[in-house]
Amino acid sequence: MKKRLKVTRLERVAARRFFGKLLTRELSAGGELGDVSVLYERMAPRTSLPRVHHRKTSEFIYCLKGRMIAELDGRRLPVRAGGILFIPPNVRHKFTTRESSCEALSIFAPSLRIRPGSDIHTED
Repeated sequence: MKKRLKVTRLERVAARRFFGKLLTRELSAGGELGDVSVLYERMAPRTSLPRVHHRKTSEFIYCLKGRMIAELDGRRLPVRAGGILFIPPNVRHKFTTRESSCEALSIFAPSLRIRPGSDIHTED
């Protein structure tokens, strides 16, 4: 079977909102990269997401633009463009922006699709 190459622009990938404040675009959801999913995520200024954890899924975040505060198991860490976070399973995490928005790529392994029944457990 011949594989189809994909070339597109970020703004052409369907956008969805989660927690009312987080804009996501699913770039890959398992299959193309194996059991890994990649999301583009954007948080508007002055946004606070609920505290969550994943029981089985690790998350790798690369901050593309802007700034955010990452709270990992109660420890607050500033993250700015170029910053990288690795969040193992069962680590409670929360993200907040102040004056500026934040754009990031999140890579989940095993693959995680944000929808009801997925490995996203909210605590707030």
